[in-house]
Order: sequence, then structure tokens, then C-alpha cells
Amino acid sequence: MRPVGWQALYDGRLVSIKTLYCQSKNMIWTVFAGTAAFFFTGTVWIRRTYGPLMLAMADESFRNGLRNKRTLFAGSVILPTLAVFILTLVIHKIWKKPDRIFITRVMGVVAVASVCVVVAVLEVPAYVARQHRLRQEQWYDTDDRVMHALGGIDDIHYTNSKEALENSYASGNRLFECDMSMTADGKLVACHDWEFWNENVTMETKRGGKYKSDYIPTLDVFMEHRFSGKYTPLSVADVVLFLKEHPDAYVITDTKCVEPEEIRMYFQELVDVARENACEETLDRFVVQIYRGYMLGIAREIYPFPNYIFTLYYEAYKGEEDKMQEYAEFCMLQDIDVITMEAKYYRDELQNICSRYGIRLFVHTVNDQGEIEIFHEKGVGVYTDIADR
Repeated sequence: MRPVGWQALYDGRLVSIKTLYCQSKNMIWTVFAGTAAFFFTGTVWIRRTYGPLMLAMADESFRNGLRNKRTLFAGSVILPTLAVFILTLVIHKIWKKPDRIFITRVMGVVAVASVCVVVAVLEVPAYVARQHRLRQEQWYDTDDRVMHALGGIDDIHYTNSKEALENSYASGNRLFECDMSMTADGKLVACHDWEFWNENVTMETKRGGKYKSDYIPTLDVFMEHRFSGKYTPLSVADVVLFLKEHPDAYVITDTKCVEPEEIRMYFQELVDVARENACEETLDRFVVQIYRGYMLGIAREIYPFPNYIFTLYYEAYKGEEDKMQEYAEFCMLQDIDVITMEAKYYRDELQNICSRYGIRLFVHTVNDQGEIEIFHEKGVGVYTDIADR
């Protein structure tokens, strides 16, 4: 038997624990309400200050612990949370015998609501989906060189020819940029532009002499004439069939068109050609190169192409950091993983910006092997005419 004194102390402790337990129930719900308020106000503040979770995670201030924004955070999040916490304490103090079941239900609703607010306001699913996708191998992980105009051949550039394509592939390259132009009869072919083509093909009319520089041939005429007298021309149908035969290759489109109707015409023709040749699956290995933001929506209306590049030469981009951040934000939110820019405007700060947003940076056009190696060491891809690796 315990001494009477010990028994009294033991019983007193039991009473104290029971009392503390009963009182702590209110405190638990109060703490929960304050936590829910913190999540709610914090979520709203993050959205207003940084944008959705994807942008917040890319922002240096957010990633470095709200640097330079502590005062705003305290005023917008901490103070409202404390107010809710104190208000809940007061309510529990005044309300002597609260309905436990009612409080439990209310707090359950608050819990679910707070989670829903976080998920919806910060667009958490989009962030999670993007992070999951970036962990998978992407087309730009297969190679760090893009063969410009299908690659050079015999020190000649811009041929977009069969020989250039086959030589580039045989040299171990897997990413190919293809210039695309529309013939007079509405067919897509691998050609930089018609003025350039007219200057570099040998062709005689029935009257003799060369065609004029602004002449646009039909598909049949285009396929009859060799570039520089010896390189075999390619239609886009030929390019599609090449992709079908080489499942590890990707083709980056360079249509050079920015007018909405032209964009629709070019990409509808590309889709039609793939379907006519029973090669629709190859469309997933075309990388659509866009020059303006609105081009993305038009291309997606025609076909759900999974791969895109935002190239900046139509934007007259000259290496401004603030503009690069705008482009990187746009690309991240639109699931565009690659930006390409002129190599002469490259700076390491631009690569750092792209890296924060999960964007891969390529530069064009680099034909010096030493420069190519320097860019590769920095994690920057290159467009090049040099097929040999």
C-alpha cells in the first residue's frame, strides 16, 4: 500500500492530467484553426506575390527564404494568423460548454477547405505534373547538338538535302532542324527560302535561262532539280518517312511564318502528310519551333504536338536579362522546355535564369568546335552545321 501522502499526490496528478486533457481539447482546435489560417493567408500571399507554385519555386527570393520580403510576409500572413488564433482562444473562453461534435465538424470542414485552397490557388497539380515530366527523358536529352538545315555537307550549308540528312545521322547526330517552305501547289518541302533556292539550283525553262529570283516552283519542279547540281531535294513527306525509319531521330521545324493563316496552312499540311503516309506517330517527334507566343495556341489547335522550342530571333532579342526571365516564365507555364537564341548574345546569367525555370537553353549557329565544347561545358546546346562530332 502506498502512503496516504503518496496516494493524495497520485490522485492529484490524475486529476491534473484529466483537467489538462479536457482543457487541451480547446487548445488543440485553436492551434488547428491558427494553422489553417496560416495556410490560407500564406497561400493567397504567395499567389499574389509570386504567382502559382511553379513561378514561386523559380523565384530566388522565395527559394532563399523570403529574402527582402519578410516585412510583407509578416503583415500579410503572420498578423492575420495571430488574429485568428487569439479570436479562437477568446471564443473558447467565452463558450464554457462547447458542442464537441459541432466543433469537430467545423474543424474538419476547415481542414479540407484549407487543403483545397492551397491546391487550387497555387496550382499544385500543374507543378507536380511538370516536375514529373521533367524527370522523364525528353527529346533534348538525346543530344546536345541540333543539325542546322539538316547539317552541312561538303562544307556547303543550307542544302536541307537527303545527303546532308543521311550524313548527319551517320555521324551520330539525332536532332535535325529542317527549313520548310510551301510550293506553288501548297506542298511542304525542305527549303530555306525560294530566293536562296533559285540562286543555288541549276534549272532551265523551256525558253532557256534561269527562273527569276521570286519564282516559286510546284512540288514536281522542286523535286526535279538538285541543289548545287548534285544534292537531292526532300519533300516533307520524305522527312516524315525518314522519322518512321529512324525512331531515335527528331526534326525541329523552321517554317519562318508568323501570320496566323500561314501557320495554320503549314502545320495542317504537315499533319496531313503524316496521315497520308500512315506515319501520324512521327508527329510526336517533330519539335515545333515558335517565334511568337500566339503561335503555340494555333499549332495546338491543329495537332497536340508534345514538343516545342521558343526561338528568339523574331523577337530581336539581344541578351536582356529581364526579357529572358519573361520568356522563361512563359515557357515554363506553357510546357515549353527549350529556348534558343543567337550565340553572340549569350551570357552565363541567361543560362542561370533558364536553369531556375527548368528551361534548357540552346544557341545558334556555332561552327567552331572549340566554341561548341565551351557551350557544352556550360550545359548549353548548340545549333551547328558541323555534322562530324
